[in-house]
Amino acid sequence: MSKTGILFYFYCVGLLLMALFSLACGSSTRQLQSLTVSPSAASSQAQFTATGVYSDGSKVTPLPALWFTIRPWYNAANPVQFFTLDATGSASCNGNAGTFTVVATAPINSGYPLSQMTSTTPQVSGTAQLTCP
Repeated sequence: MSKTGILFYFYCVGLLLMALFSLACGSSTRQLQSLTVSPSAASSQAQFTATGVYSDGSKVTPLPALWFTIRPWYNAANPVQFFTLDATGSASCNGNAGTFTVVATAPINSGYPLSQMTSTTPQVSGTAQLTCP
């Protein structure tokens, strides 16, 4: 076999391996199927935790999620904050009485970074309740 033939052979084998690797990577992406928030209800203050269940049957707790005090991605100019909620899911009442919804949301694609999520990113959300006296 000539030098050109050997190079062509390795080139073809390399392309075939890259194609197989690409197919294998694409098929192994887990998809988030459900998200639950625990505790499902709390009074005054709580550390909420998101749990995700993926298409391969695996569970992730704590699931990295974005936390919202109102419906996700709501863009009111001056939204009323009935309670305080931080980026880790820690919530506390701030003087308003009532029962309020805590929302956690995460991307369906397990490899998608939270920092790049937008309202149009395919996502799954879960809710819990915070009761403020």
